[in-house]
Amino acid sequence: MPRHVATFTLAALLGGFAIATPYRRAQPRGDGSGLAVIALTETTLGPDRAARAAVWESVRAGERDLPNQKGLLGHALRRELLGNRAWTMTVWEREEDLDRFVTSHAHRQAIRTGSPGRAGQRCATVTRPRAAGPLPWAEALDVLAREGEGDRRRRAPIRPAP
Repeated sequence: MPRHVATFTLAALLGGFAIATPYRRAQPRGDGSGLAVIALTETTLGPDRAARAAVWESVRAGERDLPNQKGLLGHALRRELLGNRAWTMTVWEREEDLDRFVTSHAHRQAIRTGSPGRAGQRCATVTRPRAAGPLPWAEALDVLAREGEGDRRRRAPIRPAP
């Protein structure tokens, strides 16, 4: 089999596979009762390599700043191995904490830096019991497919604890 055919076949097989970072918990706050706000994003990357690299640098910069954000409970990232999609999940104590992060200098800078490499984005939020922890990725992807809106957040219904 010619080398380019094998490479294409491998890419097609792995195109749908994704890897994720472990969920990183922030310093525990309170007794774990009440609701948490989970923010989800799905980003489709454009074809330009330099612009895609800028997206990943902006993601790393935003991730480095997350521990400084008031109300953060935890976060995780996911991306396709050979595809062009990536996902973020951040979990917050309150909607106000999420809003403060979204309007923070670090987040605005990350968006500005990464925008040229983005071909599209969907966002959604879910409120669920804090004790339930983060959403499993399969459920998060389902929420984004059902509830996600381009470049705007939309609150999905409260999900019961598993």
